[in-house]
Amino acid sequence: MDLLKPILYNISCNTEKQPFSGERTMLEFTVGQLHTPTSVAGVLRHYGISATLRRRIKNNGICLRNGIRTELRALVESGDTITVTLPATEAVKPENIPLHIPYEDDYLLAVNKPAGLLMHQTAGERTGTLANAVIYYYKANKLPFSYHPMHRLDRNTSGLCLIAKGAHIQHLFDKKRLFYVRSYMALLEGSFPARQASVRTPIGRDPASIIKRRTDADGKSAGSDFFRLAAAQEYSLVQITLHTGRTHQIRVHSAYLGHPLVGDELYGGKRELLQRQALHAWRLRFVHPVTAEMITVTSPLPADMQRLVDKAGWKL
Repeated sequence: MDLLKPILYNISCNTEKQPFSGERTMLEFTVGQLHTPTSVAGVLRHYGISATLRRRIKNNGICLRNGIRTELRALVESGDTITVTLPATEAVKPENIPLHIPYEDDYLLAVNKPAGLLMHQTAGERTGTLANAVIYYYKANKLPFSYHPMHRLDRNTSGLCLIAKGAHIQHLFDKKRLFYVRSYMALLEGSFPARQASVRTPIGRDPASIIKRRTDADGKSAGSDFFRLAAAQEYSLVQITLHTGRTHQIRVHSAYLGHPLVGDELYGGKRELLQRQALHAWRLRFVHPVTAEMITVTSPLPADMQRLVDKAGWKL
């Protein structure tokens, strides 16, 4: 449908500071030749702004048509310039925390997160997170972007995190239902018996814990594929590919198979060999939401897991 001609993200994407608040992102679109009556909401929907975000814009954002404030239900005309200021996000204090960045373009940033680093601020921890580090990186390089992780890693899981540089880009992944696959390297306790195993067991909250999850027939669907790369009596090296993104999914499914992650005490693993769960997000493969290119990003094993691989005499 030749509905709109965007200035997409090239679109004019600007980030402005709001007093005593966080940052807001400004998106600008130019309306092309129209064949049917179209509203501002239709323009936003066409470019992947979700219904949830449109409601936030309606309630707390700013929408201009040719520089004049307008409502989302207002009709547009060919040649109109639509400017949307997304609702402000909570302020994140920039912190100079070193980042390893294996991939970056105008829309996306892939970061290799070390174990021990939280993805987001919490009520008790407002500093020392990946969010603080990324915001510092943006500001130090005068980049007008914000922090929108495409997925989360547990504090003690290492590896690749993909970050959208704006809410609009994050929503494009959902709108287009793009190919997006995460693969992990894990060390599981014991000798993993199967060359390949698939788990499709739902996951829910453990009512006895505020943190722990468990397999639950009434839980959310969850899919994980396990591929054994090497095995010894004490532990095995396994690649795991996710089909869903449930909290603690790999940790729960590994324990369900009787082979918890090395170091994962919460799910039955022992910490003699490693002081954290032996889980590393090593590869991301996805279709780029703007360029439609297939992108592959990889990350080598961290030193603590590589030490156990070397100890077993395995060559990767």
